[in-house]
Amino acid sequence: MKKRVSLWSLVVLYAACIPGGCHPPSALTLPPSPCPSTRSGSANATLLFDHDTCKAALVQIIHAAGDGKEHAVSFGKDRHGNIIRSAVSNGAANTAPLPFVAHRFADLHNHPENKPPSSGDLYHLIDQATAYDSSYQKFILLPDGTAYALRITDPEAAKNFNTRYPRVAGITNTAKGVTYQPTFPRALVNELNRIKGWGEATEEAAIVFMLQKYRTGIALLKRDQDGQFRMLHTTLHTRKDGVQAYTVAPCP
Repeated sequence: MKKRVSLWSLVVLYAACIPGGCHPPSALTLPPSPCPSTRSGSANATLLFDHDTCKAALVQIIHAAGDGKEHAVSFGKDRHGNIIRSAVSNGAANTAPLPFVAHRFADLHNHPENKPPSSGDLYHLIDQATAYDSSYQKFILLPDGTAYALRITDPEAAKNFNTRYPRVAGITNTAKGVTYQPTFPRALVNELNRIKGWGEATEEAAIVFMLQKYRTGIALLKRDQDGQFRMLHTTLHTRKDGVQAYTVAPCP
């Protein structure tokens, strides 16, 4: 039985083919698995997410998210080293201002749609890590309860990525009054679309693949059923029909 291709997949594939012709992603060799070097970062993300201050903020974010928009909260530390948080900010459909808090080292926001962190989140993480703390963490909560964490694993690599592949400013839809988040440069956006089109990769597998391939120095972590954050990694293999496929899995 032939596998059906969704209309959305065809639209994404079509968009990825204009301009410049339509070609499947080229074969490549991914860097070695980063799993062994990220265990301490995963543990830190789990500890912060389970902290009472974060739990209280999480409840507020979930309640505020009922309006279908993004909301954000910042985490910092007082002069005694205790974790503190800001008030919750109210945003738009795909963005929310990051509230001020003293000695900020992490933040949390929701995505109204069930989608993993965006390229805008990646660039914003680099900005925060550069301005405040190289171990900065960014948490993203989805409506279905999925929780992600973004963290810097290699500050120098993140800085180099930011220089080699500078963000493209988000466009403004004046009719809807929405300004979209920054995106990857056009070439990377096209590649991401091809991965999801030709390779039928999920949003999650595709973004993790890009993090690995371009050595961004950024890790995407996902909270498992036991409440532990574990780094995700994508593997590339060739299916029987010759098409490259992308599989995402948590680090052991």
